[in-house]
Amino acid sequence: MTGDLCQQPKRAGRIVFPKLALVAAIAGAALMSACSQPSDSQQTAEQQQQPADEQARKDADEKAWADAEKTGTVAAYTAYLQNFGAGAHVSEASQRIVALNEQARKAADEKAWADAEKAGTAAAYTAYIQNFGGGAHAAQARQRVAELNRKEADDKAWADAVRAGTVAAFTAYTQNFSAGAHVAEAHQRLAALDEQARKEADEKAWADAEKAGTATALTGYVQKFGSGAHVAEARQRVAALNTQGRREVPSIDIQKTCQAAAGAMVSLMGGTNTEQDVNACLDSEQKARDQIVKDGATYASADKKQCMRTDVYLPSYVEWLTCLEMERDVRKMRGEDQFGAVPYTLPKVSPTINPAATRQSQRGRERASSRRKGSGLEIY
Repeated sequence: MTGDLCQQPKRAGRIVFPKLALVAAIAGAALMSACSQPSDSQQTAEQQQQPADEQARKDADEKAWADAEKTGTVAAYTAYLQNFGAGAHVSEASQRIVALNEQARKAADEKAWADAEKAGTAAAYTAYIQNFGGGAHAAQARQRVAELNRKEADDKAWADAVRAGTVAAFTAYTQNFSAGAHVAEAHQRLAALDEQARKEADEKAWADAEKAGTATALTGYVQKFGSGAHVAEARQRVAALNTQGRREVPSIDIQKTCQAAAGAMVSLMGGTNTEQDVNACLDSEQKARDQIVKDGATYASADKKQCMRTDVYLPSYVEWLTCLEMERDVRKMRGEDQFGAVPYTLPKVSPTINPAATRQSQRGRERASSRRKGSGLEIY
């Protein structure tokens, strides 16, 4: 009945008499107030429904959490947070998400590092650093990159040195890569090249000494290559030449001859007598003697007897050599007279004679020329 009155408040108000308008207004207000308040039965139903709803919400929360834990993925925990933002396990779900993300990051880090290690290249380690700059192996990756770059440069420098194959190339490698992987081999190569160069120089010096065939040349070889392959033979040759020289070439006091010659030049040309001039003269005399010994077999016995005289004033090996060569060449030319008489120009003194003795040689030529005047050979 109250409900009907609530539904028709205006009609109820029109039933009363005008004089009772105030009473009706008061009654209507009371009736409206009564209509705005839930009924007792409604309140009771709502009070009974609230615990049931709360329990249902809790049950749903727990089930969702159990499902998320069972799945154990970031997506499952994220879905729980989205559906139960005020649920009982929000904090734990957030922690689980952080832990799973960290675990995934570490797993990705380790996999990327394993891949880089497997590749073992500077490019692979560089890619790891780019993707995991703060990863567990970032420092080690940078060290590997530096080592690989250094190794690459080392190997390239070594390949260049081997390709060049020179002392300069291997020396440059050892200087630039003192701790390189090929330093020991570089030193071995250098030692081998040095030994090869020494042997080649030894053989060339010996060939030159043999070609000269003089005691001076052979002695020079011994002095320069004291442990050379031909030192023993060189000493034997020198000893033989000296024996032959003592036997076939009379000895001259070249010190006295050179001192006198230098003094004569000072008297004629002026200046002072220097030790350098005397030494140059001594060197020329010794070379001339060596040449006489070397070419002894090419001189006639009569020419040796005539040219190599110790009883003249200041005898000289240079003059003897000049005389012997002239006599030998005259004999050669006489053997060619059958082809017709032609003018001849005698050869100059052997190039082994030091130019410093030119003036001394000229005097020898003049004396030899004066001895040849009776032979009828015209000398130019």
